[in-house]
Amino acid sequence: MAETDYDSYSVVASIDIDTTRSSYAFGFTYNLKKDQSDIYIPSWRQHGTMSNMTSTTVLLNKKREFVDFGYEAEDRYERLAEEEKKEDYYYFHRFKMLLNDKIRTTTLTLSTTIPDIHGKELPAVEVFSHAIKFLKNHLLGNIFKDLEQRNSIATDKDIFWVVTVPAISDNNAKQFLRKAAEQAGIDKDKLRIALEPEAASIWCKHLPVAKLKESNNRIDSFQVDSKYLVLDAGGGTIDITTPEVKDGGKLRELTRASGGDWGGVSVDKAFEVVLTEVVGEGLMKEFRRTYTADYFELFRDFEIKKRKRNESKKDEAFVTLKIPLSLVELCGNMAGMIACTKYKGNIDLELDKLRINRATFEDLFRTTCDRVVDHVKKLLQSPKAKGVDFILMVGGFSESPVLQDEIKSAFCSKYRVIVPQEAGLTVLRGAVLFGKDPSTIDCRIAQRTYGIASTRTFDHKIHKESKKFQVNKVDRCDDLFSRHVKKDDELILNVAQAEKSYTPLKADQESMHISLYKSEVDNPMYIDDPGCTYLGSFDVPMRDTTGGLDREVKVRLLFGDTEIEVKCLVVRTGKETSYQFKFLEDEP
Repeated sequence: MAETDYDSYSVVASIDIDTTRSSYAFGFTYNLKKDQSDIYIPSWRQHGTMSNMTSTTVLLNKKREFVDFGYEAEDRYERLAEEEKKEDYYYFHRFKMLLNDKIRTTTLTLSTTIPDIHGKELPAVEVFSHAIKFLKNHLLGNIFKDLEQRNSIATDKDIFWVVTVPAISDNNAKQFLRKAAEQAGIDKDKLRIALEPEAASIWCKHLPVAKLKESNNRIDSFQVDSKYLVLDAGGGTIDITTPEVKDGGKLRELTRASGGDWGGVSVDKAFEVVLTEVVGEGLMKEFRRTYTADYFELFRDFEIKKRKRNESKKDEAFVTLKIPLSLVELCGNMAGMIACTKYKGNIDLELDKLRINRATFEDLFRTTCDRVVDHVKKLLQSPKAKGVDFILMVGGFSESPVLQDEIKSAFCSKYRVIVPQEAGLTVLRGAVLFGKDPSTIDCRIAQRTYGIASTRTFDHKIHKESKKFQVNKVDRCDDLFSRHVKKDDELILNVAQAEKSYTPLKADQESMHISLYKSEVDNPMYIDDPGCTYLGSFDVPMRDTTGGLDREVKVRLLFGDTEIEVKCLVVRTGKETSYQFKFLEDEP
C-alpha cells in the first residue's frame, strides 16, 4: 500500500455506476487547488431532454462485443426489437441490482454471472467492465477536447481514477469493482475506491450555504466537532454513515456503515405490483417481453415523477403517467380492468394517461420510507450517535419529495434536514475531491471482526476435545480465533494497528504460518465457528532458530479501501514481512 503522489496527476476523475443511473465527473488538479467546485459532469440526451446521468444499461452483440451503453443502448435495443433482432443481443438493464440479488445467496467471485433481459448469463465482472470502459472512454474524449481548446497536452497516464461503491459493500464487492475497472483499462496503481456517502460528505463540506436547501441555512453545519448523519439514497440501496468533522476538515466515522436495499427501485417494484394487480401477471410478463422498450419507457416516466413535486395546485391531487399504447391495446379494456380492482376511484385511465390519486401514489413509497425512517431512528438512538446535529440527504432517490417529506416529518423536531441542490450528483463530485485528497477520511469503523488462527495450551474446561493436539508431549488447542479487530472498533486508515505477538510451536521451526479470518460476531472462539470466513494465509520466514521457542513475531493489521495488509515483524532479526489479502475466491 504505497503512498500515491496525487499532485503528480493532471486530472482526477470519478465514475459512479448506480442501479438506475450512471455517469462520471472530472476536475483538473490545478483548477481544483483554486476552486474545489470546478468539476465537470457531462450531459446526456434523453428523448429531447438533458440529464447529467445516463441509464445503467449495457448492450452487447451475440459475440459478447460491446455495442452501446446508457440511453443510446436503450434506443438501439428499441430499434432491434422493431426489426425482430433483439434475441441476437445481450441486454443488461439495472444490472447492479441483478448482481445484488445474486450475491444474497452466493459468494461473489470473478465467475459470478448475471442474466440479461432474456435470461442469458454472462460473468458480472464482464458487464461492469464494459460499463466502466464506456464511461472511461467518454470521459477521456471530453478531457482531451478540453485540453485541445487550452492548447495543453496530456495522456490517460496523467489521470487518477476513483470508482464509487456503497459503504455497506463488503470487501468482496469492493475488490470486484476494482477488478472490473482494471479489466476496463484503468491501471490499478492509479485507481482508488470511494465510499459513496463519504464522497457526498466531502462535497457538501465545500458547498456554499446557498446550495443547501434547509429552512435555517447556518454556515456552521460542517464546523470542527460537528456530527451528522449521511442518508445516501440511491437507486438500489440506502447507505447510512455518521461522520464527525475533525481538525483540518478530516472526517471520522462514528458508527459502522449500514443500510439496505430500500432505494428508489423498491418503489418501482411497488408500482409494478400495482400494474400487475390491474392487468394480471400473464399480460404484464407479455408486455415486458414483447414491448420491452415501451416497458422501460413507462418506468422512465415513473422515475421522473418520483423525483418531481407538482408545481400546479390544480394537479396536486394526481400524478399523471403516460401509458404506452402497446399496453393499452394488449389489455383491450384497461379502464375496465382498473374498475374491477381495489384501485377503482384512485386510479383512472384517460386515453393514454394514467392518473393516480396522490395518496395512492405516495402509498407506493410507504414500505420503503418506513424502513428508512425506522433504521435512522435506531441509529440515532445509539450512544455513538449522541451529538448528531443534522441529517444530510444525498443520492438520486433523495431528490424524491415524498422521501424528503417523510424524513423531515420524522426528524425535523430534533434535527435539521439538509438536502443539497442536485443531491444525485454529490457522490460524483465528492469522489473527485476524495481522489485529490483521500486523507480527508482518516478513521472508519470496522464492519467485521478480524483475527489470526492460533494455538494455546489446552484447557479441558473451555476447549473442545476435538481441537486437542500434542507438541513435545504438551496438550494444545488448535484453530483458536485470536482477535485483532472487533466489529465496531475504530480503524485508522492505512496505519498498521491491532498488534499481537506470537511464538513458534517448535524450537527448530524456520517459518510461521499466518492465516487471517473474518467473523460476523464479536468474539468467536474457533476459526470454524458459524460466521467465520477464511481470507488467506502466508508464511513468515524465521530461518534464524537462535532462541528456540523464545522468538517473538509481532503481527499488525493495516486497513485500506479494498484490502487488508498483514505486517509481521520478527523481533529478534528486525525483519518485517507483509502480505495483502485478496477477497475474491477465484482471484489469482
